[in-house]
Amino acid sequence: MLRSSLAVTGAFVVGLVVMTVTQMANMALFPPPPGFDFNDPDALAKLMAVIPLGALLGVELSYALAGLAAGAVVAAISKWKPMVLASIVGGAFTLAGFANLASLPHPLWFAVLSTATYVPAALAGVWVVGWWRGRGAPTP
Repeated sequence: MLRSSLAVTGAFVVGLVVMTVTQMANMALFPPPPGFDFNDPDALAKLMAVIPLGALLGVELSYALAGLAAGAVVAAISKWKPMVLASIVGGAFTLAGFANLASLPHPLWFAVLSTATYVPAALAGVWVVGWWRGRGAPTP
């Protein structure tokens, strides 16, 4: 039980770090206008209306990589049903994504894609670790 708890906690931390680093790189590629105030909700809404497609795809990539990394951490640490634990972590990231979607206007395609990303990405992370170890995909 302790090992599973550590796996889930570590997965959250690693997933958040991967997401943050990827989004920082994305902001370097698609910087906001000079002097932009991220604490101004109206300015954020206006920016979301004109944000380039590449910037949104970079954010989506950060979500997918975070889920993948989180699933890999779960599989590397936990011996108890890593697919279940990865689904829990992916589900929690999805709930956090709902909060993000509710706080800012997003294109519909992005909302649908980002909602459907975390759990499959986390499960893929478990599968990758199983494949890497030569055991194939783990059982649920």
